[in-house]
Amino acid sequence: MDGYEFHVEVKRRHYFEQRYFEFYLTKNGKRFKPPVFVGIYSSGRSSLGIKGWIDEDYYETISSDGVTVNLAESGLDVKLFKVLGNLIPAGGSMMVAYSMIWGESNVHKNTARALSLGIPPIVTPIGYLLFHAGCWADFKDWYYSEGGNEGPKKLQGFKPINWDDATMKAKEVTKILEEFIKKKTIDDEPEKRAKEIMRMLSSYTHLNL
Repeated sequence: MDGYEFHVEVKRRHYFEQRYFEFYLTKNGKRFKPPVFVGIYSSGRSSLGIKGWIDEDYYETISSDGVTVNLAESGLDVKLFKVLGNLIPAGGSMMVAYSMIWGESNVHKNTARALSLGIPPIVTPIGYLLFHAGCWADFKDWYYSEGGNEGPKKLQGFKPINWDDATMKAKEVTKILEEFIKKKTIDDEPEKRAKEIMRMLSSYTHLNL
């Protein structure tokens, strides 16, 4: 992808359906650090009705031998989220931390700020990436931990269950974004994202079901 290759390191966890993973980019045999994604992948558990999910930290800036790459500026961020989104089944979800102990960058800070202002999750920086991963039918903002096991603040996006669900949710999301655009915020970026998402929702080219 754009001259980069993927290198993924996987470790078992105590739950049989889960794996810990680190997702790196490499180029010309050299690995960029930190890993773009670090987290847990679950294939789900059908006996309990649990769909597959990913819970991860995302690092926007990576480096190798003095070369620094900002994934947003290079346009790689959307492409990488699409790759990871393909691992999630219909009805599954992806969670991405937006508060970081280490490695926090603009994508995290701007997402936290946008959510605090009441901007629709789907047009925040991380919400926009979740949209491109196909996880846009519903959102949950984990702005506090429930039970102490969830870790940092994170945004969770869900994939539509099926095409009928996608059609219904697309109409709901479009209505929310139309109302958002009417309000005219100071920051133009969320409005630009809203218009792009509405355009894509009308064609269903991104659903990844």
